[in-house]
Amino acid sequence: MISDEDVVELIQKGDREKFGEIIKRYQGKLFGYIKNLINQNNMEVEDVVEDSLVSAYENLNGFDTSKKFSSWIYRIAHNKAVDYFKKKKIKKESLEDRDEILETGKEKLIEELEIEKERKMAVNKAVKNLELKYREVVLLYYFEEKNYEEISDILHISIGNVGVLLYRAKEKLKILLNNKR
Repeated sequence: MISDEDVVELIQKGDREKFGEIIKRYQGKLFGYIKNLINQNNMEVEDVVEDSLVSAYENLNGFDTSKKFSSWIYRIAHNKAVDYFKKKKIKKESLEDRDEILETGKEKLIEELEIEKERKMAVNKAVKNLELKYREVVLLYYFEEKNYEEISDILHISIGNVGVLLYRAKEKLKILLNNKR
């Protein structure tokens, strides 16, 4: 299979129809990433993904094919998600509401954790409750299987900071998951 960077090089040389290959490769991945990142309905997520792909297409000539394309397109998606937050002024649940939700669902969650599938659901829910800076790193590392260097490129932070954020995110997840038991 031809690499992303080679496909982009063909597009940059004038074969614009090859962008369909990029869409095939990344639309689903970006949808999953954005869905977990912004916690909104599918239509909102599709809008952000579409904006990301359009932006990638429009800026493709500026992409350096010696770099990793996946990091570049994920960075665009990250920026579009941030723009979405700014435009919609999404407000986080208040801590009181979150505590109330945790209390009412606590006993039900204990039963669900006995089954592997439901355990994964609990982890996903806990990840969604993390602050954005931690949620991004967890999603990119564990769900999108990006390495520290790629995450560093996508989020424009140092590789060391990626490690620190991942460590702190895991500690916060332990607390969230232990509180639900």
